[in-house]
Amino acid sequence: MHTAFTPVLRVVLLSAGLALGSCGADAPTPTARYDTPPAAFSPRDHGDRLNLAILGTPPNLVPFLAGDASAATLAGNIYHSLLTYDGDLNLINQLAERHTVSPDGLTLTFTLRKGLTFADGSPLTSRDVSATFHAITHPTTRTPYADDYTRVATFETPDPRTVRVTYAEPFAPALASWAGLPILPADVIAATPDFNETPLKEKPLGSGPYQLTTARRGQDYLFTRNPTSFEQARIGELYYRIIPDQSTQWLELKAGNLDMLELTPLAFTRLISDSWFTRQYATYRYLSNAYTYMGFNLKDPLFADKTVRQALSYATDREGLIAAVLFGQGAPIASIFKPGTWAYNTRLTPYPHDPARAAALLEQAGWRLGPDGVRAKDGKPFRFTLVTNQGNESRLKTAQILQKNFADVGVQMDIRVQEWSSFLTTVIKPRAFQAYLMGWSLPAEPDPYDVWHSSKQGADEFNIVGFANAEADREIVASRRVFDRAARATHLFRLQEILADEQPYLWLYAPYSLVAIHKRVQGVTPAPAGLGYNSVDWWVPKPWHLRPALQP
Repeated sequence: MHTAFTPVLRVVLLSAGLALGSCGADAPTPTARYDTPPAAFSPRDHGDRLNLAILGTPPNLVPFLAGDASAATLAGNIYHSLLTYDGDLNLINQLAERHTVSPDGLTLTFTLRKGLTFADGSPLTSRDVSATFHAITHPTTRTPYADDYTRVATFETPDPRTVRVTYAEPFAPALASWAGLPILPADVIAATPDFNETPLKEKPLGSGPYQLTTARRGQDYLFTRNPTSFEQARIGELYYRIIPDQSTQWLELKAGNLDMLELTPLAFTRLISDSWFTRQYATYRYLSNAYTYMGFNLKDPLFADKTVRQALSYATDREGLIAAVLFGQGAPIASIFKPGTWAYNTRLTPYPHDPARAAALLEQAGWRLGPDGVRAKDGKPFRFTLVTNQGNESRLKTAQILQKNFADVGVQMDIRVQEWSSFLTTVIKPRAFQAYLMGWSLPAEPDPYDVWHSSKQGADEFNIVGFANAEADREIVASRRVFDRAARATHLFRLQEILADEQPYLWLYAPYSLVAIHKRVQGVTPAPAGLGYNSVDWWVPKPWHLRPALQP
């Protein structure tokens, strides 16, 4: 999955994926209590190391060039933005000391904190914000995230601490967009004529609470506290290992080699009652800010007819998927936003499992059932290949159940599984698929432009399936031009109705996030934003510090 930039440890603990939609208002709740530390322990304790895992090697460490979950997870420790979100999903200042919005909503003014520096000690000023803005908006920069910033009509830096941006027309996501732009050093940006080849891709330099100390591509990454950051983390080191298989990650947790892990549904429902686990780990469960879906290549003749896509949606047993794949730890979805949030259209419900209706729609589309049980049209069988990535057990099981669901209505689906980076570079980016299985993660601002507007179909963009609908485009644009939430919801609701009818995706389920954190880690505070929003304040009492057995 892909994700937008999210600072610090948040994307470790929030489900990783891409960026559109909205976070929910439900806070995660612990299913096991932390041990209360003795009174002698002090939250002023610093040091220790957290041992962590990610599934895939990031393409690079510039979040808006990489666009995937691993990059956002790692780079989130390194960079700051002008704004960020608190635990209740309110926008708050980060690099900015304060910010103002003009009465007409068109001009935003940010005043930077005094004395900001990058990890090498060089000052961070409005010049760096300007360089980052111009890098992401440069026409040759290969990024899917530029649109929010190309909406800026004028960008001004009247002094080293002031940034002023003005928009030509109302743009509802404007303020939130500045929580999504990691500020990079101007001198490093200027050193390379082509920003796509910036050395920051391998040697990041930020103002965040950590700095990258050691990187062995495909193996591990060690981050140490950045002593120059205004935001001082209490935990001294973060050690990430690339472990591209969830079963292996679980074994590493069981061996005591990981301090945090997003558990598989199987591990959560069947294994966490073991005494070795309950002694050491607390668990948290909440509906994730993500969903899993099957996307169609809408340029493939098999899927050009929405009747066929609707038929496959009726053939899909979503409740069965949740029971078999997630062991009940999820919810069926019908839309691009998280259930329970203001942008979610509650009038919509997931397509019911109705094989008879699926068969009738396929007949209507001209696909006749043959003696071999496979439908055919004009002498060609209805057979296609679904591609997904290795290492994610839930996705593979989902694909296998979909295969059976479709076979029940006469459609033959083959499954191909690829390593994550290869999946992105040889399947997703060149659009070399008939159908694929993946997921999106959802930030706080419900802005569907990057995934669903017809203009976002380029190789480095996120409209992967090639969806183009004039009415949908109008509703997306209209939703960005009004600030009133009720008015925005009207446009977003209509967009969701169009998508429900068109079914360019089979929306499958939103899984629960099932997170284990070692009990020695103190300060974890569940909130609507998840668990990692305050990770710089996590700490470990000195008697519980690890002797780091895992050295990079």
